[in-house]
Amino acid sequence: MHKSSYFYLHFVIGLCNFALAATSIYLFLGLPLVMREQGWSGTEIGLFQMSGLPVIFKFLFASPIDRFRFKRANYMKWSLVLGGAFLLCLFALAALDLATTSFRTLFIMALCTSFVVSWLDIPVNALAIERLPEEERSKTGVIRSSVTSLASVIGGGLMLLVYAKLGWSWPFYLFALAVVLAGIFLVLAGRAFPPIQDSAAELTLVKNVSFFAMWKGYFKRPNMKMWNLILMLYFPFIGAAWLYLKPSILDMGVSLDKVAWIASAAGIVAALAGLIYSFYIQKFSPYRALFAFSVVNVFALLGMYMAASMLWLDWRLILAVMGLAIALGLSAGVIFGLIMIHSRQDLSASDYGLQSSLFALTRMLVPISAGIMLDTLGYSGMYLGLVLGALIVCVLSLYWMIEKERENESGKH
Repeated sequence: MHKSSYFYLHFVIGLCNFALAATSIYLFLGLPLVMREQGWSGTEIGLFQMSGLPVIFKFLFASPIDRFRFKRANYMKWSLVLGGAFLLCLFALAALDLATTSFRTLFIMALCTSFVVSWLDIPVNALAIERLPEEERSKTGVIRSSVTSLASVIGGGLMLLVYAKLGWSWPFYLFALAVVLAGIFLVLAGRAFPPIQDSAAELTLVKNVSFFAMWKGYFKRPNMKMWNLILMLYFPFIGAAWLYLKPSILDMGVSLDKVAWIASAAGIVAALAGLIYSFYIQKFSPYRALFAFSVVNVFALLGMYMAASMLWLDWRLILAVMGLAIALGLSAGVIFGLIMIHSRQDLSASDYGLQSSLFALTRMLVPISAGIMLDTLGYSGMYLGLVLGALIVCVLSLYWMIEKERENESGKH
């Protein structure tokens, strides 16, 4: 099949990921502002973030998808079943009245939605691994990171305007519409792009494999120690800087409306950076890109360190923020692309889920450490700490790039 013919499948998987990411971002970044407006306490808003914990346990949700398989179109059917559960969660949230809803009710609803979103993410992306050739899989990972950046603008910004204009329920109705459209397109794509491997052969291969054997098999593959180390360390430093971006420029004295505009523009720039990388991904070794982008990360974090320590409030601050956005888009793109490459085709869901859990664990731990640095050393000290972390990642990426190029050279001879 010609490369251009995969465009539709990339588009559909991107749309599915957009619907999932935009909902999650609205729940955990948008809703706290709504809750604050309604007079909820800081403690309640902080505890509400705990409803996002299911993302760390993706590996537990992933393995049943490979273990208990449908005879035909396993990942497609899992996606549709979980998509139905997602719609129920969205309609249940839309039916709430925030003025009379207790914290417990809202927390349980958000936890259920987070659980379903985390689970649904797995068969959707496993479907891409199952139905795309290896050279196309990394591209769909990059597109996934781009739509996540775009979803941050929609879920963290535009949907708050929808709430302000139309009321509590409408953001959830719009998310539900996106899910229905994504489901229809996914079914059509499933018919146009059959699995690359025979489904019956896969069923025979994995039906007697235990969960522990699936996880052990992932870690026992060659060169996985270095990949798992990079997977866990590569993104969290730039991700933590992105998380604290709005508070840092707000505390530097930039007005709230300007912060909103700058953050929205930065989200679009991050999405475009990932998208542009996806167009040229076939021309570069992913391991060279990994090292090159790790250098970009260091310079981007240095830019934010300079902005925070020198209190830049002019074009130099905008330049530093856009540099951070570009670094975020490129880093997420290369990491998600490599996650796709490092997933076994016959155990796509299990491997994707395991890698997602490893990725999510440090993505939650590093911002906590950054917050401690912020409280003790201020913004400039926090950014300097993130620069040091990014430098370590730079050295690891250089080492791995050299090792991979040696492997390729020895393979040729």
